[in-house]
Amino acid sequence: MKINVGLLVSYDYELLKHSLPTVYNDADSITLAIDENLNTWSGEKFTIDAAFFEWLEQFDTKKKIKIYRENFYDPNLNSIQNDTRERNMLAKVMGEGWNIQVDADEYFIDFKGFAEYLKNNKSIQNKPTQICPFSITLFKQLEDGILYIKKPDTFTTGSNKPEYTSARKSKKQMKHYVPFLLLHQSWARSEEELDKKLKNWGHNVDFDIKDYVEFWKNLNKDNYHTAVNFHPLSPTAWNKLDFCPGKTIEEVLENLRKDIPELDKSFIFKKNLGQRIKHFRFF
Repeated sequence: MKINVGLLVSYDYELLKHSLPTVYNDADSITLAIDENLNTWSGEKFTIDAAFFEWLEQFDTKKKIKIYRENFYDPNLNSIQNDTRERNMLAKVMGEGWNIQVDADEYFIDFKGFAEYLKNNKSIQNKPTQICPFSITLFKQLEDGILYIKKPDTFTTGSNKPEYTSARKSKKQMKHYVPFLLLHQSWARSEEELDKKLKNWGHNVDFDIKDYVEFWKNLNKDNYHTAVNFHPLSPTAWNKLDFCPGKTIEEVLENLRKDIPELDKSFIFKKNLGQRIKHFRFF
């Protein structure tokens, strides 16, 4: 099966310069989705510098990238509904095969291995299946390093039969967990960028953004260890913070690759077994 990758282009488009290189060589096709009116999911306007498209043309040496422009903002829908709507629209133009959607701030550690795993694992190709890798969340960029959550999160990145019901999730499809990691830049942005992200995030009505940003602003190299169970939606999902040195995001990413934990294969096996039992998939 082909490995088709879709990336969403919005106000944080500059981060694509980090995420695109991690998937480029081993994707069969890459589609960038850009709102034709430059609206976010909440209806705010954004701009894209022409220099970005010049960089994109120079970067795309294998001519794998196509740009899909459409109106992805419906004023009658909320942010998470527009998020889901865009992902379904994007999936339809990506073509048959594995539909892997990556956000601009998500950086695969080993996309080559991930792609080979999907192509070689015949048992998950025959019926609708969601693919769930793990992510390490980068939380706050400091002057000489970054605060991050070492505990991996599970998340859904796509499907072989995309029918998304909430962002990249499909309620009726079996999840298949895979032993691959992404680094998620997520909260590790400037205060201005973070404010824009949160206002346009699909979960922007699910917690008190103002209070949480104040907590985020007050964290530094001296007090980060005091943060315990602080995920905004599910507190215990983020149990503590760690620090990684690095002056630039490239240095941080390189240092983190050396420090990331090994995934628990027995945990992954049990998760997948539970999914097969739930969905009566014994093959």
